[in-house]
Amino acid sequence: MMKQSTKSHHFNLEKEADLKKQLQEMNLHLPHSPHLGILTSPLKMGGFFLPNRFLIQPMEGVDAHPETGAPSPLTVRRYRRYAAGGSGLIWGEAVSVVPEGCSGARQLRLTQSNLKEYQKLVETIRQEAYKHHNHSIVLILQLTHSGRYSRPNGIPKPLKGQKNPWLDDVLKMNEAPIITDEELDHLLDAYVETAQLAFQAGFDGVDVKAVHGYLIAELLGAHSRTGRYGGSFENRTRFLRECIARIKDLCPSSHFVTSRTTVLEPTPYPYGWGVAPTEGESKADWTMDLEEPLQLLREMDVLGLPIVNISMGFPRFQPHINRPASGTAIGALPPPEHPLKGLVRYQETVKEIQLNLPNLPIPNAALAWLRHLMPEVAAGMIEEGWCSLFGMGRGAFAYPDLPRDVMRQGFASPEKCCTTCSMCSQIMKDGIGRTGCVIRDKAIYGPELARGRSVQTNPALIRNA
Repeated sequence: MMKQSTKSHHFNLEKEADLKKQLQEMNLHLPHSPHLGILTSPLKMGGFFLPNRFLIQPMEGVDAHPETGAPSPLTVRRYRRYAAGGSGLIWGEAVSVVPEGCSGARQLRLTQSNLKEYQKLVETIRQEAYKHHNHSIVLILQLTHSGRYSRPNGIPKPLKGQKNPWLDDVLKMNEAPIITDEELDHLLDAYVETAQLAFQAGFDGVDVKAVHGYLIAELLGAHSRTGRYGGSFENRTRFLRECIARIKDLCPSSHFVTSRTTVLEPTPYPYGWGVAPTEGESKADWTMDLEEPLQLLREMDVLGLPIVNISMGFPRFQPHINRPASGTAIGALPPPEHPLKGLVRYQETVKEIQLNLPNLPIPNAALAWLRHLMPEVAAGMIEEGWCSLFGMGRGAFAYPDLPRDVMRQGFASPEKCCTTCSMCSQIMKDGIGRTGCVIRDKAIYGPELARGRSVQTNPALIRNA
């Protein structure tokens, strides 16, 4: 296991030469290129053409209407800004397919009763893209069940995919129930029904979310689970594969299904995914092994998915794996490594997936720590075949118009970039506020952070939160 570091690692790179020097000092490598035109080049994605290589990753704003799950004015504002910012592909954040699978009281839900509000959101997004860039964009909606992280109405009600002693101890979930095969069978219907609503709402595609320890991702590593959804590779991947296949069978020819799929659920074997088999269940360490994740992604490629988006790790308590940052949430341990090390590891993993699936577009992510140097690294990665698209998650909270600036002025403005302070994550962790960039969008999200902090220091205030 990595030793815990107590040293903070602030960003102090001004130019590409500074990044190159630091990479050399740390014996690391990242491509980088001054030829940013490749980021504005179109890309064929199945039957769709993306106008550029910029992608908004599915970063949740936890700002839905708490009773209906419909987009709130803040939700609409975020997506208007993404569209006006110029990204050619917006990968919409997670909507829970059942109320009990929500990760919080303000997670989005798509239902027959709020369908018109999602139709209006989609129309608004497309109008903004045409108005500012005269291009059409591709819209994906992510479908999820939060599993052991379920908090319907803000009340924890975990439902595990398997017994996992490591996670159960860390999260104090030893007594939480394990979802049955019969419940999973019924849940498949909910995914299909929500996908059909998403197509009616006007989304081009849906994503069956299987990342970050949520229910489907946990099933992928359920080696010790019995029944149809555990044990063998075929059984552990069954829910994801069958869900994709069922949606695909009912999917109109003008739409598609895809998945943001984990390649690493980093808990010791036999409970993790993308980890090397080891003898004994008491071993506390793990080593990444992409054999099974690659096998699953190859099967998705054969199924005809036009794109696959990957991620890794548990951002709730291992953010250094997929969100390397300069700051940590309050009360969290400092990262065990320099942010650049985790950032490079993530990009190297994307590279391995892309090289193994050369005909399937793979986006990158986790570049935010690089701030204004992100476009040059993303351009270099695309040039060298490490990935096909430049993905922005929390960076888009802070700087949704980065694509527009790159296209029009040829660079990203340092004063607009995400500082990776982790305060957007802090708002989510506090569980009260709606999240966004506290630094660049302070007038709106500064009070949201303060409200959550006040409740944490005075729990009696939660009644009025």
